[in-house]
Amino acid sequence: MYAVNRPDGPTGGSIDERPRIPPDPIRKVNGQGGSLVETFQAIAYYQEEQERAAADLLERETWAVSRMLLASAPIWHQNPGLTLSFSLDQPGEAVPYRLELGLFSHLEALPAPSPEEKELIASPTPRWARAAPNLERHLAGCTGPLSCSYVPVSMAEAVKCLGLDRIVDQLEAATRTAGQAVLNEARTQDERRARLLAVERMFGWEAESEVDPAAATRAQVALALLGRGSFGSLAPGAVTLGLTTGALYLLVGFSQALLVFLLGLALLVAWGLYVVHTTRGG
Repeated sequence: MYAVNRPDGPTGGSIDERPRIPPDPIRKVNGQGGSLVETFQAIAYYQEEQERAAADLLERETWAVSRMLLASAPIWHQNPGLTLSFSLDQPGEAVPYRLELGLFSHLEALPAPSPEEKELIASPTPRWARAAPNLERHLAGCTGPLSCSYVPVSMAEAVKCLGLDRIVDQLEAATRTAGQAVLNEARTQDERRARLLAVERMFGWEAESEVDPAAATRAQVALALLGRGSFGSLAPGAVTLGLTTGALYLLVGFSQALLVFLLGLALLVAWGLYVVHTTRGG
């Protein structure tokens, strides 16, 4: 027994996987004891439980496919024209059709699209649709996808018709194709980057390392406090100015000390601006 947490699923809570059918009716269905009436009752019990289990499985499979389609958004962004087609065995159908999954923006070229087809065209997310040959469009000269008519299909109907395995198999194949395309593009960019670096080095160009301006400023301030770096000389000057101002205040008074302090501060600011200009110019 185990439970799968599905907080945002169609029913919420957890999924209980305990056996629903007691072992005793199994023997009766197989004719291993019990009367004929008890066997009928056991079969009816099985049928009811199986119908309930089938509905639960379909609900969970529909939820799983919905989540997969949400997570597969990068595949459709990479190839908006991607369409997954599922053929069906329809011996009793007068007009055979297939189920398609994808973005249907390419159907904008349809002659006189129906309201349902306009809904498919406008959808920004992958949708399910039933595609069937359209004789009028074929006679009008339309070919390929434009020679068919399209009707939206619900997620539950598609999952019930196709089964989870077929849908997952095609999504996995499309994912592998998209992943390979991403790797190929990455290799192409690496080759271009290597060729570009070779040409830059041939002309004596070297790529400059990117430095965060804020981090560089903090580093300069820290070095200045330690008496190092471009602004290292400002720290001793500020200390000297402070001591000189304090001594003058004690000896000659506040007015003269303030005048000397302002003059010294102006000199320090001018020196700092000169250092900044010299550093940037270098």
